[in-house]
Amino acid sequence: MLKIVSRIFNLADDYAIKLKMAVVFSFFEAIFTNVPIIAVFYVFIKIVSKSVTVKDAWLIAIVLLISLVLRALFRRLVDGFQSGTGYQIFARERMEIGDRLKRYPMGFFSEGNIGNVTAVITSDLVFIEEHAIRTISKVVSGFLSVTIGVIILATIDYRVALITLATVILANIALSRIQVVGKQQSRLRQKTQAELVSVVLEYVKGIAVIKAFNMVGEKARKVQQAFKKTRDAAIEFEEKFIPPNVWFESCFTLGIGGTVLAVTYFALNQTVDIAFLLMMMVFVFNFYLPFKALGGVTGQVRIMEACLDRYDAVKNVDIIDANGLDVRLSCFDIEFQEVNFAYESEQVLKDISFKVAENSMTALVGRSGCGKTTITNLIARFWDVQKGEIKVGGVNVKDMTCDSLLQNISMVFQDVYLFQDTVLNNIKLGKPDATMDEVIEVCKKARCHDFITQLENGYDTVIGEGGSSLSGGEKQRISIARAILKDAPIILLDEATASVDPDNEKHIQMAINELVKNKTLVMIAHRLSTIKGADQILVIDQGEIIERGTHDQLIEDRGQYYDFWQRRVKASSWRIAKSAD
Repeated sequence: MLKIVSRIFNLADDYAIKLKMAVVFSFFEAIFTNVPIIAVFYVFIKIVSKSVTVKDAWLIAIVLLISLVLRALFRRLVDGFQSGTGYQIFARERMEIGDRLKRYPMGFFSEGNIGNVTAVITSDLVFIEEHAIRTISKVVSGFLSVTIGVIILATIDYRVALITLATVILANIALSRIQVVGKQQSRLRQKTQAELVSVVLEYVKGIAVIKAFNMVGEKARKVQQAFKKTRDAAIEFEEKFIPPNVWFESCFTLGIGGTVLAVTYFALNQTVDIAFLLMMMVFVFNFYLPFKALGGVTGQVRIMEACLDRYDAVKNVDIIDANGLDVRLSCFDIEFQEVNFAYESEQVLKDISFKVAENSMTALVGRSGCGKTTITNLIARFWDVQKGEIKVGGVNVKDMTCDSLLQNISMVFQDVYLFQDTVLNNIKLGKPDATMDEVIEVCKKARCHDFITQLENGYDTVIGEGGSSLSGGEKQRISIARAILKDAPIILLDEATASVDPDNEKHIQMAINELVKNKTLVMIAHRLSTIKGADQILVIDQGEIIERGTHDQLIEDRGQYYDFWQRRVKASSWRIAKSAD
């Protein structure tokens, strides 16, 4: 039980001193909680000896009043140090995990991990935040109160103290059993919750496909089964706690009964006085209450441990730039030296070597799945190569922090993601401190100013998550606007006009022309007509560079690029013939 207190202290880090102060004040609170026992014992002694006076009554009244005031004061200090500190701890933890997530290799974000990460941030941290500090207070108070109580009894009658100590030991054994059950069930409970989150995310994200293929019923059954499994796990969680909880509660029932019986027997044999008997009859029923309360928080403690285990598992994933340095680049060329890369066991790139000169354009051409997107992702260091080196500005990307690398790179891909926020804030992701004039200027360059001003609230219009309230072309132009605003010297471009209508294509192409001026450009080409002027074209096939050169050189070589070009020429000459009546 005390282990969870230690874990929270370790998590608190700089804030641990406040929690430790709360523990100190809890100790004094526990002392003053037991003062009424001593005061009542004193009164009973006076009554039995028939020597009670008005002065004694005033003395007891003052002592009780002071103890109540001091107890309330220490309770307030405990709450003050604990409660606010708890929110500060978890506010910091959320920011830290957010910072770490952006530095994890992209391979971490598999579908299984997405559900796990979502559950950690939206469920686990919330549960710990809401219950951790209150639980610390109950655990510390429970152990301190019963310890001080046993010590006080030992100074009066060691036999009764031994009975209460035996009761506490037996209850602690039962409590340990509750914790064992709780540990097993809490892990199962957290696992089913993570699975439920994954299933719900999958259902929501794929709802369009599910409806299009009339699979609503089938997929809904899967979600229903996940909810049922979570419900069953919650019921089993409660059922498993019943036997050890009955044992735990029974220990106190036996302890109270044994104490009353023993004190009565001792009083009849005149080995304790009547005053002590009366005092025990009054307080024995409240004596174990603080420790008894631990049984009610054991389930929460085990859930918190499972939450912390899962949080630690996410938090302790090795960040991709752990050994990186903040590097300020003076030039912005890109070089691959015998790079090999595989997704788990699937080899994607094989001994890739090429150089992109500063302020030049390199186009990547090849069939789907040949490794083009992987090359751009490796430049941005979303993954690390297994063999070889990637250098930007002459510096190995593995020697740089992600922030110092990515501040020099802007990316525009076909799949644009916009946050559920204002248009303005989505654009200012490229430069958070940009002025409104700067934003308007880049939006005009990106050919999106006109349609933005026609929105309901202009630049302050809140767009749907993922940009769902905008068309594909509008989202593309906003993404290009924020890339222009960032003004990074290196541009990674997955040809943004590949899947848009002709009208949007014209606007987007003009926006791209503004974006890539005087930049080092690496472009994934889908339409060969857009790369005729490239300084270098790399033809990728099955993870290898099979051709390289300018457009004219590759046409003369009559290789795979030539075949692609011929198909493009042939496709552009297609016409819809009118049928003769």
